[in-house]
Amino acid sequence: YSHAYAGTPPPPPTPEPPQWGEQVFTQTYTAGDGTQVMTVRYTLPMVQNTDTCPAGEVINDWYKADGASRMESAEANYEQVVADYDVSKAAGFSFTPVTEEMSYEVVLSTDQVISIRRTWYINSGAAYPTVFELGENFDPQTGIKLTFTDFFTDAQAVQDRVVKAFLASPELSAGEFTQAAVTAAYQPEQFCLTSDGYVFWIQGNTLTGIHSPVEVTIPYDTLKDVSMYAAQ
Repeated sequence: YSHAYAGTPPPPPTPEPPQWGEQVFTQTYTAGDGTQVMTVRYTLPMVQNTDTCPAGEVINDWYKADGASRMESAEANYEQVVADYDVSKAAGFSFTPVTEEMSYEVVLSTDQVISIRRTWYINSGAAYPTVFELGENFDPQTGIKLTFTDFFTDAQAVQDRVVKAFLASPELSAGEFTQAAVTAAYQPEQFCLTSDGYVFWIQGNTLTGIHSPVEVTIPYDTLKDVSMYAAQ
């Protein structure tokens, strides 16, 4: 007779929290005469211990796809930038190369949620560089990307409280911003989780005269009646 297997199978590795590295998507683009017209560098998260972190591969794949998509967009944008360069050169105008950079920060990593925040910086010679804030929240067991409805039970109550916090923020309280204007600018999916609470933001150039993102931190206690996330 034969044993199906000798001894007991090895136990699965104990799940561990993610250890972070980075995956970098970068490219320098030049015009026909060799002039550098655009540089992009997107530094995105990468879980290094995918063998022991169950969510690692799924999270890595999400950012890999995001990076690939951004490189495709950059390639499409490059044609326009070269056209702008050619026009500027022919007219004798100065030309500022386009620079795009993206960085990330893991702002919370618990057994309930992994929250990542990204900053996307674009400089194309305008009076103000363009800055976008991005955020992703993941399930640390599966790596599935979580959405607003995974955290909150009452979207209207959350909106009312977040808009109220924006209206009281230093950046907006001095301005003539109405509740209606801030409500229109509020995007429920623009949030992440930190040790201090939920952070919501409004992108720059969404409200008149506000060129940079505005953010507010809402303590977990303030939303505990409408939130499914209990702070550690």
